[in-house]
Order: sequence, then C-alpha cells, then structure tokens
Amino acid sequence: MNMDSALERLNSRDPCTRPKSSRVSESFKRVGILVLAVVLTLACLVAIGFLVKIYLDHHYLFCKQPLKLVPLKQVCDGQLDCLQGEDEANCPQWVPEGPPARARVSKDRSILQVLNSNTGAWSCVCHDHFTPALARATCEQMGYSSTPTFHGVEVGAEQLPPPYEVVLSNGSIQVLEPGRKCLSGLVVSLFCSSCGQSGRTPRVLGGSPAAIETWPWQVSLQYRKEHICGGSIIGPGWVLTAAHCFKNNPIIQSWRVKAGSDLLSGAATFAVEKVFLAEVTPASPKDNDIALVKLRSPVHDTDSTKPICLPYFDEELVPGTPLWVIGWGYMEEHGKLSERLQQAEVQLIDKRSCNQAAYHGDVTDRMLCAGLPQGGVDTCQGDSGGPLLYSSGHWQVVGIVSWGQGCGTPSTPGVYTSVRAYLDWIYAVRRSEL
Repeated sequence: MNMDSALERLNSRDPCTRPKSSRVSESFKRVGILVLAVVLTLACLVAIGFLVKIYLDHHYLFCKQPLKLVPLKQVCDGQLDCLQGEDEANCPQWVPEGPPARARVSKDRSILQVLNSNTGAWSCVCHDHFTPALARATCEQMGYSSTPTFHGVEVGAEQLPPPYEVVLSNGSIQVLEPGRKCLSGLVVSLFCSSCGQSGRTPRVLGGSPAAIETWPWQVSLQYRKEHICGGSIIGPGWVLTAAHCFKNNPIIQSWRVKAGSDLLSGAATFAVEKVFLAEVTPASPKDNDIALVKLRSPVHDTDSTKPICLPYFDEELVPGTPLWVIGWGYMEEHGKLSERLQQAEVQLIDKRSCNQAAYHGDVTDRMLCAGLPQGGVDTCQGDSGGPLLYSSGHWQVVGIVSWGQGCGTPSTPGVYTSVRAYLDWIYAVRRSEL
C-alpha cells in the first residue's frame, strides 16, 4: 500500500466532520430532556390534581347520579341532593330520649335494682335463684354485651322494698310478684363490665404531661386525620364524646378513632361505623351535648386501652369534689394543640354560683361546672368530648367537655355534660345495637 497516498487521504478529511458516537449522544440528550419534561409535567398535573381533590373533599360531596358536587353544608341536612341519597346516607343519627331501662346498679356495692312495670317501683333482686342467664339479660338492659359477674350481699331492710325474684320472659327480665320468699336475705351485686382500672396513679397537680396507661380510655377523634375532639372508651366498640364535635364534620367514613397512645401522631386508628347524637330541644340548645360512636371493630383490653365506667345513677357529687380532666387541647387560649396528652386536677363547682358568676342561667341541671376558683387550670379548644373523671375505687366518666368562656380565666369554669343525666339514653342506644 502507498503510505503517502493514505496519509494524503487522511489529512484531506473535513475537520468539521463529527464522529457517529457524538451524534448518538446528542440524540440521547434531546430524548432525555423531552422525557424529563414530560415526567415533570405529569408530576405537576398529579400534584395539582391531588390538591384539587383535597380541596373538593374538604368542601364537597360527589354525587354519582346525577354527576355533581354537593356542598358539605348540604350533606346530612335531611334533604336529598343526590338521586341515590349518598348525601344523606351514613349520617349521624339523632336519637330521642326513650323509656328508662328496667335495670340499674347503685353506688352501694353495685347492688342491682329492677323496675316493677306494674307498680313503677324499683326493688332489689333476691340472690337465691339468680343465674348467669339472668345476669346477662339484665346487663343487656343497660347495653352491655360482655360476660357479667355477680354475688350476694346483705342489704338493710330500710333501703328499698323487700327483694324480689326476677325471671326471663321472651328474653327480658320480669319481676315475679309476689314470688317466693328470699330465704337467704341476700341481694344481687352485679358487675356488667370490668372498667375504670388505671395502670398508674396520677400524682402531678396542675397541667402536666400524662401517660396513656394512667388514662387508657382516652381517645382522639380525628376527621380526615385531623384531631377534632377527645373521647372515652366505655366498652369494646363504643366511645363517648360530645355531639357538637360532628356539627361541621358529618361524613362518617371520614372519621377515625385513635386509641392506645398519649401522642397525637402515630398509633392505631379504628374506623367508625355509626354516630348517635342526643336530640337537641329548642328550649335548651346547649343541653344534650352528648354522642356515642360505634366502632367497626372492638378495642381490646390492653395496658393502654381499657374502658372507663359510667357513673352510678345515684352518685351525687358535692361541690369541691376533686376531679380530673385530660386531653390534647390548646395549652392556652388561641394557642395550638398539644402533641402529648395533658392532665390536670380540678374541682366540682356549685351550679348556682357558676351561673351567677359567669353563665347567667345557661348551666342547666344536666350540666356540671368544674375548674379552680382562681382559674389557670381548665379545658380548652381541642379538649371537647373528653372526660371529666371521678375516682371512687375505680374511675368513672361523670362529665363530657362541652363549652365555656375562655380557657382557664378566673370565674369562668368549664361546663360539662352530666353523664349521669343521660344514662337511660346511653343504655337505650347501646341496647338497640346488641
């Protein structure tokens, strides 16, 4: 081969001619930029769509037939806006007060009393022929589904009429009259639930962080993952709270109940199946601030999840009685929620002085006042629905955080729904779901 001619051909190449690999690299760059632009555009569209969905979910309900958006203020208002009724399905249910339960237990050793439908009188029950089946039927009158326990105790003859026997008739308890004589003289002490047991004793006075093992019945009611109210476990599938928590948050599927943690974040949540509200009367619009939440699955007993006891029907608390309040509410007025559960000790305040000092008669016989005369310790926004607690060997929820003026200001204590005033309502709602 002639080397001179080869070098001449090599040197005569156009210096501007680029190799093939360079052209391929530039093609890849152009394609990559195009792909990146498409991906970023899609990501922006997804983000915008997500934000639009969040906005629509917070302001509207989507109707399938006809296809339209219904403002949330029109949801659960009693008027059908969707052809298939989605806007009025699964709404909180208003439940009027019904007839009283035919069974109740006294603060005196949990002695059972039954109502004689013929005379309208309450009587103790003779222990002689009382059976587990009778105990179960009696507890069902009060809405309990767990296995009860009972034993016989002595009772003074002056407390009530002589004890009667009861029998089962079509699944209900009936008083036998005149019945056999109660030979043992013992009456039934009945326990429908193992409740009110705290793993720790509160020792710190004033507002302070709390452990969930001290208050294992405390829950957070959350609407679209946002804490709205507190509540109390009163049974495996039941939470007691305030009715006003649901005023602007009517969609049942959007509610969750967080239990078992003293922190607002994390921990397991439970889906809500139904919400029951006490009917409000125009004469007393602040009365009946009570609600029952039925969960889709039960909350099992652990060190951090236990039920609180309902109060006894005859538990009369006197002014000055020490009580406890707990919650994640604002630490100060116009503040923000506490991430950690807080506890504080307060006192029961006389209803008359509560009205005279601050509330001008708005505090009714179905409410309680609690706080400290000098102020400084009180419930606040975010504590609504939580419990006002009393201990008499076991813990009872005697009140529900309802309303008040300010947070911890002197002479304006917190106002609570009296749970004792609504025992028959609670019993009737739970009984209807057995």
